[in-house]
Amino acid sequence: MILAKPNHIKIYGHRGARGDLPENTLDSFKYLFENNINAYETDILISKDLIPVITHDFRLDPSFTKDEEGDWITDENIKIFDLTYDEISKFDVGSLNKLTRYGRRFLNQRSLENQKIPKLDELLELSSKILSQDTIINLEIKSTPDEKNLTPNPKEMVQIVLNDIKKSNLQDKIIISSFDWRILREVKNQSPEISRAYLTFQQEKGLKIKKTIYSKSPWIDHIPLTIVYDLPKIIKELGGSAWHPYYKDINKKAVKDAHDYNLPVNVWTVNDEYNMLKMIEYEVDGIMTDYPLKLKELCDKKNI
Repeated sequence: MILAKPNHIKIYGHRGARGDLPENTLDSFKYLFENNINAYETDILISKDLIPVITHDFRLDPSFTKDEEGDWITDENIKIFDLTYDEISKFDVGSLNKLTRYGRRFLNQRSLENQKIPKLDELLELSSKILSQDTIINLEIKSTPDEKNLTPNPKEMVQIVLNDIKKSNLQDKIIISSFDWRILREVKNQSPEISRAYLTFQQEKGLKIKKTIYSKSPWIDHIPLTIVYDLPKIIKELGGSAWHPYYKDINKKAVKDAHDYNLPVNVWTVNDEYNMLKMIEYEVDGIMTDYPLKLKELCDKKNI
């Protein structure tokens, strides 16, 4: 797996290509492949009958989920882990309610018919058909130390996901990431040959996720910190293959510090041209974006 190349930026389609097509749908990933984007980031949760599924939130999101009658769901507390895959597959996630707060963020996203939440093995099968030397599949395992009964425990969850991965021919193309570093510890214990990326978020507020980086945080598996710029060193000592910080948390020095430890830096989630160019100036190795074609066009225009 080539995580870093001098003077190159790796473009990761975030949740497929969320800005253009419904997130985490098979057609969204096909769109990437058809446009020669060979890296993507996606999310994994587990159904009640222990099937890994491709979806971001622990609960079905009313902003882009319709029931069997074609109506937007209104219940905000339908947990993925409470539903069998057969039950999950009855919901349609092929359109976005542009009247919601979330929907207003992606007004140009196109709708698709008959889109269900995919299984992980379906996405891996699709991905196996477009393999190239530069293919990178970033699987983020969604887990939280803050709330119970949303997923299996980390050990079991990793076992379930690895079982699907090992049935594919993609092990050397996959990097597993998580904000919950207990997950990454389990990946290391169970399959140390699989690459691991350590997600971090240092902001006090501004997104759904709460700050994960502070000394003895449950998110980072209770590791003691002195200063946050210890992060690259700590991640490298843990055997990490990459650091995945929120783009607003870094500066050029942070990227240099990581590179001094031979640690690639892939930032999330950068959607506007100004910050894309800033991340390129910082010499990050990869950019996750909801608009991968926009970033590709920008790189082509700037001869990057």
